[in-house]
Amino acid sequence: MTPPELIAALQAHPDDADRLMRAACAELRAQAATPVPPDAAALRAGLARIAQDAWSSGLDAVLQRLLDDAPRSRATDGLAALLRPPELAWDEAQEIDWAVRHWETCRAEGRLDEDLAADFGEYWRGLEWSALRQHLALLATLGEGHAEERRLLAHIAKTSSRYVAFGPLKRAMEARFPEFFQLGFSLR
Repeated sequence: MTPPELIAALQAHPDDADRLMRAACAELRAQAATPVPPDAAALRAGLARIAQDAWSSGLDAVLQRLLDDAPRSRATDGLAALLRPPELAWDEAQEIDWAVRHWETCRAEGRLDEDLAADFGEYWRGLEWSALRQHLALLATLGEGHAEERRLLAHIAKTSSRYVAFGPLKRAMEARFPEFFQLGFSLR
């Protein structure tokens, strides 16, 4: 089941989300896809959409972190696309549950490198950074006011708030989209 097929199934059958997601994760593990290197131009364009006219050297540092330091692996990139699609949002506890189950199986099957296999926290960080790369690249392709734009921005705000490395991105988001940082905000 491809991510678009999964999203359509999840939208049609929300009460069956757990079974559908577990099946999609099993299918993801069965694939032998190699990770695609991040597209620097797409990431820069996504960051520019957020920064508008206020690009700073801090955003250059964020771009470099996403290109150089963010782990790229089939184990995090594929699951990030399943857990954080622009069309849907899950409670974080549900995302973590699916991610832990996927991580445990990948680890048991020897599909993870040593760092990711040793610590779920590292795996989760890698997954969030993979999702951030995907969201920024997709944001670069969407027109202003696109239906998925708000959810992508919400995902970006959430991740940029969580990691010190993304402080400049968080500040750019706060300046342009302060509503994402108000108390009580939800992705739903």
